[in-house]
Amino acid sequence: MKVFSNSNYNADFIFDELMTGSGVVVIEDVYHMNVIHSAKEIINNLADTQGQKESHFNAEAEAKGKINLQQRVWNLFGKDPIFSKIISHDIIFELMSNFLGTEFACGSYCASRLLPGSPGQELHIDYPYWDFYNKETFPRGLNSSFAQNIQATIPLDVCTKLSGATAYIPGSQKNLHYPNKEDDITSRKQMIAKPGDLVFFNGNCWHGAMPNKSENQRAVLLIEFLPKYIKPVEDLCSLLTDTFKDSCDPRVRQLLGLNYQYPKIMEQSKVVNAIGIGKEK
Repeated sequence: MKVFSNSNYNADFIFDELMTGSGVVVIEDVYHMNVIHSAKEIINNLADTQGQKESHFNAEAEAKGKINLQQRVWNLFGKDPIFSKIISHDIIFELMSNFLGTEFACGSYCASRLLPGSPGQELHIDYPYWDFYNKETFPRGLNSSFAQNIQATIPLDVCTKLSGATAYIPGSQKNLHYPNKEDDITSRKQMIAKPGDLVFFNGNCWHGAMPNKSENQRAVLLIEFLPKYIKPVEDLCSLLTDTFKDSCDPRVRQLLGLNYQYPKIMEQSKVVNAIGIGKEK
């Protein structure tokens, strides 16, 4: 895991590390602490009052009756304007435009809060979808030769070994394969970071939250970034108001996929010739 400062990072170095290196990078001190504190206060309040929401890869927690210690707050776009500001940061747009295409989109935007005593997740991957263990439902020959998913984590609390910082297996993103009990995970590391840092990792990289053995919560923002043509895992638009969608920042419109016309009701389209290089001339 390579660490960069917010004023001295190189997109090519980061891309190489995500694709052919460890699979994880950290850019330090990207967000001011007042932004982090405000986001954390909102997340804690929502997590305390909304009731238990769907999570994933937490079979151990469920079996032990501790699933309530792993809390999610979904679709942060609609929760407070600060979350649109956070996800629209220049560094995010610079790097994701470079890696995933200039019309990249957001596949999921949520917060994860691990309370003290929370068990960890099973190791998993986030690309091409969470359920890649059902390999027969995905195309034959699918591989990791190019980037189709980049994950971002923004710590609201310190992420340490004790507090359950996300574990990962360095280099596991190089070969698209869902981890199982026979795989060697002895090289396991953790994504150590502090509030305000910005962590990127390849969605192919085997990873999972570790148990929170500290006396404090560990909350982070979790973001999935995708090329424009992949169907997002989280329906981000249905619960947003038309007012929000009509007035949001152009970067947020892009992240929500509102600038991309597909899927489209072709039967009702009034355009005769909508696509083609010739049309652009």
